Amino acid sequence: MRNTEKDLAEMSAKRELMLKTGFKIFSENVIEAVSMQDIAKACNLGIATLYRYFATKLEFVIAIGVRQWKDYYIEIEELYKKSDGEKMNAAQEFEFYLDAYITLYKNHKDILKFNRNFDVYVRHEKATSEQMKSYNDAVNVFAKKFHTVFLKAEIDGTLRTDISEKKLFILSMYTMLPVAAKYAEGLVYPEESNYEMTEELTALKNMLLNAYLTEKGRKLLS
Repeated sequence: MRNTEKDLAEMSAKRELMLKTGFKIFSENVIEAVSMQDIAKACNLGIATLYRYFATKLEFVIAIGVRQWKDYYIEIEELYKKSDGEKMNAAQEFEFYLDAYITLYKNHKDILKFNRNFDVYVRHEKATSEQMKSYNDAVNVFAKKFHTVFLKAEIDGTLRTDISEKKLFILSMYTMLPVAAKYAEGLVYPEESNYEMTEELTALKNMLLNAYLTEKGRKLLS
């Protein structure tokens, strides 16, 4: 007689192994150049086993992306609670989220590398909105979290509200994230090897603060 609980635990462990192994390999290589057979071999599993869990390579890659952003969201939420985020004013919370991109660069360069590879791959595969839904849902929770910043700004006046909430989120995210990703990949080559670009990202953060905080917000952060 089969032990259902044991079977489920084994299935979960195999899926975890596949996702972790796939993430490591895809963050280090061009995704198109890596086959599902390569992943199965790295997991010491048969290719048929891998396909029982993920019907296509695209499904597998998306599942890895979903997993990584969900894990990072949990990490940011824990840091938010430790920092008494609910007590922050809008300017402070805006700075908190800009700092989150710097934290991502310092502690999770592999996520940034994977994300750049991921973006190229899903465009190449012409992934549909339905196929991307789980991934977009995982990313959109960050935008929903950012909503609290804008609500606070409407009350305390420390952050500009003449710019829409959506635009402010997009402007800040697509300024910090692509630059952090390029730094993580080493596409900028300072003379020193293994040079950390944290100072440069901090300068970029400060430019965004200067652009989007009100005079009141800048005084509170100074």
